[in-house]
Amino acid sequence: MTSGARGTLVAMLMFTVATVAHAQGAATPGIELEARIDAILSHRGALQAALGADVPISSAMHLELAAGIGPSFAGNADLSARTDAVVHFLIDPRHATRWSPYAGAGIGARYDGRPGWRALAIIVVGVNAPRWKHAIPFIEAGFSGGIRIGAGLRRAR
Repeated sequence: MTSGARGTLVAMLMFTVATVAHAQGAATPGIELEARIDAILSHRGALQAALGADVPISSAMHLELAAGIGPSFAGNADLSARTDAVVHFLIDPRHATRWSPYAGAGIGARYDGRPGWRALAIIVVGVNAPRWKHAIPFIEAGFSGGIRIGAGLRRAR
């Protein structure tokens, strides 16, 4: 099996596991599901769609778990995939303002061709927008193997 086929298989498995985890998390109080899209700007650039879960640790800290997949713009791969575990510190945990900023740091793994999977440190800053129906839109930027810009929706109860 070629490394590209192995990477595709692993990415599909991650996506399946994330989907199952979301389905189970939907019944667990406190865990909020999210869908997002991220652009990674670097010499191994990518555009990835991801599913994730936002798990409260405390009122001011949340753990975001996500798995994503999408096209790679690196010369040696057509597919890019990733997994993330990022702890967010909510600067305004009570959402006293319409736009609630946060900062976060964590670790991740990314596949974008040779040499295969690699570990990454992740640093992000973002803002939760005002609630929209049953979701909270968010935008964030940071570093994770390049400049990372993302946006998405978190389910709100």
